[in-house]
Amino acid sequence: MGKRTLTIGMAGHIDHGKTTLTKALTKIDTDRLKEEKERNISIEPGFAPLQLTDDLDVSIIDVPGHERFIRQMIAGVAGIDAVVLTVAADEGVMPQTKEHLDILSLLDVKGGLIAVTKADKVDDDLLELAGEDIREEVKGTPFEKAEMVFVDSVSGRGVEEVRKQLIYILEKIPVRDKKGAFRLPIDQVFTVHGQGTVVRGTVYEGSIYEGDTVQVLPQRKKTKIRQLQIHGSQVQEGIAGQRLAMNLSGVSKEEIKRGDVVVAAEHYVTTSIVHVVLFPSKEFFYDLKQRGYIKLHLGTAEVYGNIVFFDRNVLEPGVHKVVCQLRLDKPVVTKREDRFILRRPTPTETIGGGWIINPQGERLPFGEKSVQRLEKELEGTPDELIKTALLEEKWLTREEIAKQTGLTKEDANELVTQLIENSTIWELSNKKLVLKETYEQFWKELIDELKDYHERYPLRTGKNKEELQSLKLRSLPKELIERFLEEAETQNKIKKHKQYVSLHSFAPYYPKGWEKRIQQLLESWRKDGISVKPWDEYAKEQQLPNELSQELKRSLLQQEKAVGMDDKHVWSKHAAGEAAQKLRDHHPASFTLQEAKDVLHLTRKYLVPLLEWMDESGWTKRIDQERVWRN
Repeated sequence: MGKRTLTIGMAGHIDHGKTTLTKALTKIDTDRLKEEKERNISIEPGFAPLQLTDDLDVSIIDVPGHERFIRQMIAGVAGIDAVVLTVAADEGVMPQTKEHLDILSLLDVKGGLIAVTKADKVDDDLLELAGEDIREEVKGTPFEKAEMVFVDSVSGRGVEEVRKQLIYILEKIPVRDKKGAFRLPIDQVFTVHGQGTVVRGTVYEGSIYEGDTVQVLPQRKKTKIRQLQIHGSQVQEGIAGQRLAMNLSGVSKEEIKRGDVVVAAEHYVTTSIVHVVLFPSKEFFYDLKQRGYIKLHLGTAEVYGNIVFFDRNVLEPGVHKVVCQLRLDKPVVTKREDRFILRRPTPTETIGGGWIINPQGERLPFGEKSVQRLEKELEGTPDELIKTALLEEKWLTREEIAKQTGLTKEDANELVTQLIENSTIWELSNKKLVLKETYEQFWKELIDELKDYHERYPLRTGKNKEELQSLKLRSLPKELIERFLEEAETQNKIKKHKQYVSLHSFAPYYPKGWEKRIQQLLESWRKDGISVKPWDEYAKEQQLPNELSQELKRSLLQQEKAVGMDDKHVWSKHAAGEAAQKLRDHHPASFTLQEAKDVLHLTRKYLVPLLEWMDESGWTKRIDQERVWRN
């Protein structure tokens, strides 16, 4: 295993020793601002490198503990891998301890370590009681089973034990995705004299190199990386999990703010409507009305907006979970499964937290149908989301799949490739994707429909594509049906003749019991050449039922064995072709109506329809009173 990069957060109530413990571990004072020094509290998150082992590259974020700076705390916690929860032995669990615990739970931070600080300020009995009280308070939180270390950062008591426990915890944490599309939510923007604009943040995923071109979202400002630094040291590459500073060219400090996101590809979307699953906080005490005003904390961004419910008009305390929509005043950059915190501007409180189920939401109507849609989006794994999208929409491009599912383009492409390789989905020549099971269901229903059709109409070539009626076929886009039919034809499952479709093994046949009479009718009809009687007379001669005689005529026309003269008469195509050839033999260049009449000995009743058929079929072309041969 190579070197692993991780980030630890220091959380807890104001003046519970977060900054002092960070300094004891790293030898760095994370109180950076003059105001922080004067007030002895952290206002902005502070950062420091922590050397634990040769294999662990760790950054510590010291997040603010004062209730007035809870938004900075949320921004600091975004992107961390584990947390050291600090609780002062002489005060125990305080209001901001509880709020930090709640926020950490809502952000799905997997726990970490409890550091009972200022241990030297109390005697052993009080220290033991403090530990018991803390254990009681953290029940039902990510810290319920966390190791507890009694530490005093001034004397150094327990500091080494904290280091050992952190090594143990961090070695179990999965490595962030270095292969994904690069994303860094900005938490600091500043300028360096002679260098220009610098942004800093924790790399959520992916990797980046000095000299790469990146984009700042949501404003889509393209820029180039002049230099990368990690805790003051220049590096050539930045990877997921690291605290990274980026010196950007061609962009001013005023054009970028905390909450913006640096990305290296077009995979991330900017959106103002997101579908979410919200888990209300234990500290949520006031009803939240439909379309209530909220503040969304997402990564390092803070954006106001409205919450939209589809199954209620009021969210009351005590509800465990609700799927809903956030309509934001400004666009944010996010992807499926990103965690968030929702707070109420007034009265100030944490409403809850959850995760994004679809970053590319759309305005939906109130009602059960919209709830069911969001529940489907919530429940599906990424590949299930792709399958569900294709089941509903039948066929989609890769870009459309990314939009429908809320996945990034890169994630969607990777999953689509996997699903193609295991034959779950097909990519058609027009780059549209379709589920194999959709085709298989199409084929099953098409077989059933064509078999039934062939049994009912054995004389017909096949069924008109426009008349395909099965429930599945009617639900498919017309162009997709055409693609499926082409696929079935390539596989020799069907035959197509013009607009007619039949099973590949099918050939028209005479209905049982009527074979001899039909043969006799056809012999009589062909014998008459182009001087045919009305079709019904041939049928009466053989005592064919009207329905059967009409089916036979339709079959002959469909198979292009007959030519329609008018509503009552049809010629054999062979006879019509012989007549045309006879006429050409007598007049190789052109002919008039009278010359045709003299050769074929037909009345106008038969001759005019024959000549019109010759025009339509490409034998001749009429010019004034003459017809000339086309070939």
